[in-house]
Amino acid sequence: MGERYDVVIVGAGMGGLAAAATLAVAGRNVLLLERHNVPGGYATSFVRGEFEFEVALHELSGIGDANAPADLWQLMDSLGMTDEIEFIPIPHLYRSIFPGLDIRLPAGKEAYVQTLIEHFPQDAKGIATFMHEVFSLEEQLKELGEAFQNNELGASKILQVPLKYPAAFRYLPVTLEQVLHRHVKSIGARAALAQYWGYFGLPPSKVSFFYFASALGSYVRKGAAFPRGRSQAISNAFVNVIKRHGGEVLMNCGVKRILHTGGKATGVLTESGEELQANWVLSNADPITTARDLVGESAVEPRYMREIYSHQIGPSSLNVYLGLRGSMEDLGLTDHELFINEDYDFDSHHRNMRRIAPPKMMAVTTYNAVYPDISPPGTTIVVLTTLLYGEPWFALAPEQYLDTKNKMADAMLNLAEKHFPGLRDNAQVVEVSTPVTNARYAGTYHGGIYGFDQPPSNHTVLRFSPTGPLERLLHVGAWTQPGGGFHPSMLSGHMVAKQILKG
Repeated sequence: MGERYDVVIVGAGMGGLAAAATLAVAGRNVLLLERHNVPGGYATSFVRGEFEFEVALHELSGIGDANAPADLWQLMDSLGMTDEIEFIPIPHLYRSIFPGLDIRLPAGKEAYVQTLIEHFPQDAKGIATFMHEVFSLEEQLKELGEAFQNNELGASKILQVPLKYPAAFRYLPVTLEQVLHRHVKSIGARAALAQYWGYFGLPPSKVSFFYFASALGSYVRKGAAFPRGRSQAISNAFVNVIKRHGGEVLMNCGVKRILHTGGKATGVLTESGEELQANWVLSNADPITTARDLVGESAVEPRYMREIYSHQIGPSSLNVYLGLRGSMEDLGLTDHELFINEDYDFDSHHRNMRRIAPPKMMAVTTYNAVYPDISPPGTTIVVLTTLLYGEPWFALAPEQYLDTKNKMADAMLNLAEKHFPGLRDNAQVVEVSTPVTNARYAGTYHGGIYGFDQPPSNHTVLRFSPTGPLERLLHVGAWTQPGGGFHPSMLSGHMVAKQILKG
């Protein structure tokens, strides 16, 4: 490892892996360093007893199918990964349960819209209009993204954006609620259309419509998928690409410092004390950790630190991983992604995320519904997930942690058993993760899973810039452009790598 590298990448999350693979395929001398013993960040799995649990991925967007591959599939295919991963299509995007409402929404533009109209005929016109706006915006965003990546919108052409992409420009400062309430009157229809808000961490009144629509449009038009081998299969495929093209990937090798001289990143110091020189350094660590701990605040301009701290850190998660005896049919768990909502007040749900209290909304993910052999015959894997901010968990006294964790898991099981009784009686394995767990294993500040929150002021092109606090130091991953989530994080790494390749 004594040589100088073109690029050293700190962290093997989705952003770091995608960047390293893109650079390695292009012939750059790349070194990827990861302090954990497996690659992937949140894109990984763990084993308890006879069960191998998916850590975080519920549904992956951007895949499509062989006849109509979507953007993420095209990216992976360009890197030579797609022969290594089998993606299983998810026919129903989600099922939503509210008081007085139980609806399953399928993939496909016509099927999705028609199902909603059948449930809410009085809102047929509004639903159709709203979804037309979603699809129009999603299409323009696709074109806009391609134009930026192909360098077709440089400084001399940036003023053409409002004229060429009017929907994209018009919706930059708008929330989901503002658009949804303009067209759709039924509280049930609004709730069903907005149900994916949990994938972004903010309720309709706060989340960017621009960002929400780009994801919802992609899920509905192209469908969702789940990889055989779990998300770890994607992480492993990235590593294989990097190594196949001469790059290096080192596990159990954390970075202690980003080296710099005269305001320019020059390499890294590993936790074992080795200095490695590089022309570029990419950080897949969060910007707070990068600036404060890896660079050192004394070397960072105060205004940069003020900018970092001005952004609200997004939520973390609490997960109850269940290995159950009995088939999913016997247990009544036949939907891959099910959202249980105690009421229709999403703002209340969001406020509840800022304290340690029983959740008002929870996802119940039954992986066997799309991946029958993900667990041993006669068993079922179910994961209960709720969102909550990390601050209250890091304020707990150590002696309070275990009891608090168990009480929250118990509350989530209580909520699930209102609809699926007997989960406890059939549990062979129960494992619980909290924001503290996320921070410990993924290294993210406050255990954040989406990076910064994604309101109209901080999404896609308006999101925290990949430009780091030093020259030749760039950010990749969920905290920077285009946003949080598996799909955007991979796009982030690819986009930053392309930026380096353009010189």
